Amino acid sequence: MSENCSHDCASCSQNCAERTEIQKFKPHAKSRIKHVIGVLSGKGGVGKSLVSGLLASAMAKKGFKCGVLDADITGPSIPKIFGIKEKAEASAEGDGILPAQAKNGVKVMSLNLLLEHENDPVIWRGALITSAVGQF
Repeated sequence: MSENCSHDCASCSQNCAERTEIQKFKPHAKSRIKHVIGVLSGKGGVGKSLVSGLLASAMAKKGFKCGVLDADITGPSIPKIFGIKEKAEASAEGDGILPAQAKNGVKVMSLNLLLEHENDPVIWRGALITSAVGQF
């Protein structure tokens, strides 16, 4: 490891033993997403969903188009925060799933929107969760 290592391999040109590859998802060909804000923590109950919902609502109020991807597979709460009851729908072209839209214009995608009943348990692990979030 270099003496001046910032531990940010994405902006480093050094080829040290600590270097790790960053996994990147390729966006859908029709995606127009320009900016992503990640709200995450390893601990539950710290307000990730609250902060995500408030950020999206504030951005929508300022006139920005925005959406929230609820990647909490085991406890999806974003649809409840936005009062969304309807399910996500397939696109007219059949090449993906369209998110539901809240009354304030925020688009929401969550596993909760794909379940038959919103309270059905989802017991997934590892690669299956990663794959589902990648497809969202």
